[in-house]
Amino acid sequence: MAAQITLEDVKPMMAELGFTVTDALLTLLLSQVSGVSACMDGAGYSEDLQKLLLIYAVLRLAALSGARKISSQSAPSGASRSFTYDSAGTDYLLKQIRAWDSNGCLSGLPLSSNSVGFFDVVGG
Repeated sequence: MAAQITLEDVKPMMAELGFTVTDALLTLLLSQVSGVSACMDGAGYSEDLQKLLLIYAVLRLAALSGARKISSQSAPSGASRSFTYDSAGTDYLLKQIRAWDSNGCLSGLPLSSNSVGFFDVVGG
């Protein structure tokens, strides 16, 4: 049977990773990721593996969608918080997805980061 996941399945790990994203965005990402459940079911993936892959895919997509991550925090009231907005903290999830998704069911999702550096030299 094709596995399904909910916000309650994703949010604890999202919090553990320190990412913040709205429930509305997470719901939309869940919808996109759930579309591959039939492929995984047809490929014979166990329900546990399907759920794991779906959760990892949602987390990876959330990170690539601009989720903010707490990078530092202070308090005793010089209150301060800093955030980062990159997917570097989820690169290991992509490696796991690729290792476990032997039939490429998730390959249609934009799970790879295509960031390219920009270097410009202006001479006069």
